[in-house]
Amino acid sequence: MTDPVLVLRLAAPMQSWGVRAAFADYRDSTDHPTRSGVLGLLACALGHPRGADPGDLAQLDLTIRIDKPGTPMEDFHTIGGQTTTEVVPSADGGTRRGAVLTRRAYLADAAFTVALTGPTALLHKASDALDQPTYTPFLGRRACSPAAPYNLGIHPGGVSTALATAPLDRTAPAGKTTVTITTVAHDDPTATHTLNDNPHGRRRFSQRTLARVALTLPADLCVGNDASERYERLHNYRYNHTN
Repeated sequence: MTDPVLVLRLAAPMQSWGVRAAFADYRDSTDHPTRSGVLGLLACALGHPRGADPGDLAQLDLTIRIDKPGTPMEDFHTIGGQTTTEVVPSADGGTRRGAVLTRRAYLADAAFTVALTGPTALLHKASDALDQPTYTPFLGRRACSPAAPYNLGIHPGGVSTALATAPLDRTAPAGKTTVTITTVAHDDPTATHTLNDNPHGRRRFSQRTLARVALTLPADLCVGNDASERYERLHNYRYNHTN
């Protein structure tokens, strides 16, 4: 019997998956969900305190299917104060520098399917928590709430089957019967890059090797732009209803 897979759909008007832990004038985002970001989403749902060690979530592995890559964008922020030279009181009774100017990177209108594998009991615990989260899950930053539904449930058949059968959150290409997308997997012999996104608690991370692999799927897997049809297709997939 193949291992069960917890399938997530991570879609939103904006999401951001940074790989630099320290606060800086520029907050980056990679082009797909990070391991630290996805485990952080699950940790929120489970009620783990901020900065805590991943604990049993470290047993989970994930594969990303890039359904819709979205559009990179930046947002300019001014934080606190009115000028960069101003000195203002801080909450701890001291003072801090005034206005902090930052740029923050996001992905606009992106959608991803995440296949999570690991101990069966842990997958069920995480899935239950996503349905009734302790803290609000977010996609990389607190302002980026996931579109519903984001928990597509637990499915048999392994990662390959999940990636080949989960509804594809994009519009089918006109006149074509197939669509080719990219998957991102860990520990693949065809590794193409590394990412510093393996969390160890208290903003400590280590590198993982990742591979980008093309995957061709039937075009009728695409859910299109109609919101009601999309929701119905995703609902049917989670609860194993036939369309």
